[in-house]
Amino acid sequence: MIKKISTTALLIMAVVVCTRAQQLDSATEIKAIKQLVTNYEEAWNRHDSKGLASQYTENATWVNWFGAYYKGRADIEKHYATVHNSYFKSSRYYTRAVEDVMLIKPDVAIAHVRTGLTGDERYPGQTFEFRRTILLTRNDGQWRILAGQNAKLVDSLK
Repeated sequence: MIKKISTTALLIMAVVVCTRAQQLDSATEIKAIKQLVTNYEEAWNRHDSKGLASQYTENATWVNWFGAYYKGRADIEKHYATVHNSYFKSSRYYTRAVEDVMLIKPDVAIAHVRTGLTGDERYPGQTFEFRRTILLTRNDGQWRILAGQNAKLVDSLK
């Protein structure tokens, strides 16, 4: 009887330890994804098109708030270089909140991020709020954006 209890106790402890390890891994992965969001914001505010594009996978796709579609890191970087050398050259981008991060698989996640933008020269004095939906993948230990879309929030949702 004592041997059975010990074996059962060990099995329960192993399950608890494995479950706890998975929770800690999830927390680590979510922290890494939140760091990617921070890296993106910092690159934007440096007006660093290469730094912005480095947050995406090589084969990423991006849809901006006007519905324009960019495919591949090179195309995304070219877009950022164009806009940051023109109407976004004085813009400031901020992250209001990472609303959620859902780990779909160990190497796939989806996140919703509330952001804002000031300084768009096409709209002097205006501040815009957005909700970004990003699909992320992890390769070689690094999270990157595989696909995403930005939606401009109407005033009633701010």
